[in-house]
Amino acid sequence: MRYKTLEDVIQEGREFHSKLSQQYEEFEQLAADERASLLLDQLKRREESMIHTLENFRQDIGEGALHTWVQFAPEGREPEFLQRLRNLDIRDVEAIGQVAMEIEIYLADQYRDLLHGVDTPSAKHALERLLELEELEEHTLSMNLFNLRDY
Repeated sequence: MRYKTLEDVIQEGREFHSKLSQQYEEFEQLAADERASLLLDQLKRREESMIHTLENFRQDIGEGALHTWVQFAPEGREPEFLQRLRNLDIRDVEAIGQVAMEIEIYLADQYRDLLHGVDTPSAKHALERLLELEELEEHTLSMNLFNLRDY
């Protein structure tokens, strides 16, 4: 197991969302299918929003919570998800949506796991807020993917 500060976790989250945004933007520029282009644009915008949300979130958290050490999984799955995205057929809207949903579930699970290992009240509250944010993103993505089927 590795250890990181909560601030490191938030920063790595921002970096991951940035990489996802860049990948979705690259695919959007290449997509010829209107549904794929619409989905990729929406995913890109969501990732850009998450980058800003996490930065604002980091600024709102007290220094004590930010410097709390948390036990982290040995290897994150971020590189695996990015590679899976790069290998997708950009015309396959369902596959893109499936990987995007798996990423949201992974991030929520990651915050949930961190939450169970934290004793500091301020860090616990911060992780609860991060978890709520990711669960909301997961729900919103699910609804958007469902609505896209009718498009």
